[in-house]
Amino acid sequence: MNPKTPKTLTGSKSVWVNVAVFILAFACFCLVSLLPHMKTLNLRSSLVEVSSILLLLGSVALYGFFTDKQTMSEPRKVLALYVTMLLCYGILFVLDSNWQFGLDIAPFALCSLVISLIVSGKLGFFANFAVIMMYFVKIINFGLEEEQFFVSDQSIYLLLAGVITSVYAAYVLGKHYRRIVYINVGLILGVISALCRVICYFMFLSVFERDYFIISVVLSFLSGIIGIMIMFIVVPVFEKIFNVVSVFRFSEIASSNTPLMRKLFEKAPGTYNHSLTVANYVEACASVIGESTVLARACAYYHDVGKIKNPSYFAENQTDGVNLHDHLTPESSVAIIKSHTVNGLAIAKEYGMPVEIQRAIMEHHGTMPVKYFYAKAQKYTDGKLDPADYSYDGPKPTSKISALLMICDACEAALRASNDRSKAEEIVDKIVNERLMFDQFSDCDITMKEIDAIKSTIITTYLGIRHKRVKYPEIDMRS
Repeated sequence: MNPKTPKTLTGSKSVWVNVAVFILAFACFCLVSLLPHMKTLNLRSSLVEVSSILLLLGSVALYGFFTDKQTMSEPRKVLALYVTMLLCYGILFVLDSNWQFGLDIAPFALCSLVISLIVSGKLGFFANFAVIMMYFVKIINFGLEEEQFFVSDQSIYLLLAGVITSVYAAYVLGKHYRRIVYINVGLILGVISALCRVICYFMFLSVFERDYFIISVVLSFLSGIIGIMIMFIVVPVFEKIFNVVSVFRFSEIASSNTPLMRKLFEKAPGTYNHSLTVANYVEACASVIGESTVLARACAYYHDVGKIKNPSYFAENQTDGVNLHDHLTPESSVAIIKSHTVNGLAIAKEYGMPVEIQRAIMEHHGTMPVKYFYAKAQKYTDGKLDPADYSYDGPKPTSKISALLMICDACEAALRASNDRSKAEEIVDKIVNERLMFDQFSDCDITMKEIDAIKSTIITTYLGIRHKRVKYPEIDMRS
């Protein structure tokens, strides 16, 4: 039986797994929050704490369900989300409980940074906000119970700096795949935290304490760098534990010097060069529609890796003018051509490629017919053949990356075969219209506006690649 494309849990199974993960996360948060206060705990403070945790965790789950259903359908990512939140909540508690300046040096934006990288950019800020609010409620709630001065510059600083830095970390600073950029990110977060600390200090100023002020501001500035340092430790660990992939990992995979790409170059050099060219198209299109460019490039590099198994049966590798399909029946040819997606999936699994790339390998042809061999078979029969027997087995693209890879893959081959700049727009329109006619984009949320943007980007990129060069004059420069 052929390998199937990697799938996430769907339907009721996914729902019940996510419910179980939510209950476990809720129990862990309650335990971490209530356990240190067991001696002074009463019914009122317990109910306040439990209720606030339930509401805030529930709001994160609800927000994720309506804004990022794809992430919330993958229990591994949901688990990574709640574990990251719990880790950040625990860091706040440990620092605040054991040191006067604990909250000053606390990496408030850590939750936003980690979740944006390994789970979802859409959930990064909201999850971070929920963690900050949970700890703020805890300070107020148990401060009242233990008759402490609970409203202070520290608690307001937690709220102000926590919200602002998480916004910058999740939305303003974006998701970069170059690690050096995050040094600047840490410095910016540090400056923001220090400014928030100054505001909160003077908000509650009664007597100016120079030493306390300097220490708290300096530590607040350092919190940005510390958050980045912890992020670089947490992200690779969580990638391994939860089988999730960050942009750092995709940027490493999207290299022509990986073992698998070197093998593709050695076994199928034509396919290798085709993949590099498709990657240029895909990366440009992903940037235009707001998708991850490093993920798009990685998927393009490996989408045809299955051709390693039978390289000489694919046109781009037939350099000697011999077409092996001339001696095969159309049915045999179709079986070989179709097998490169299944073979690609097996190779991707063997080399430990991320699930996202495995999906792209299986989905980049969808259920499109192999027209050449269908037409060839039709010549040998008087009746009407079933197109399904000459079509890829699918599935259809389930993500925008797979959809634009499908378009770019076909366009690159057709434009290269034509090599006519004047027909570029006509060729691209025909390819896209065919895929619309065969209903290839019904399982992903790509829009017609995005498809139009992809078409124009492919044409612009092609014209840039195939631009005319000035013919250099033949002049003898020897003296």
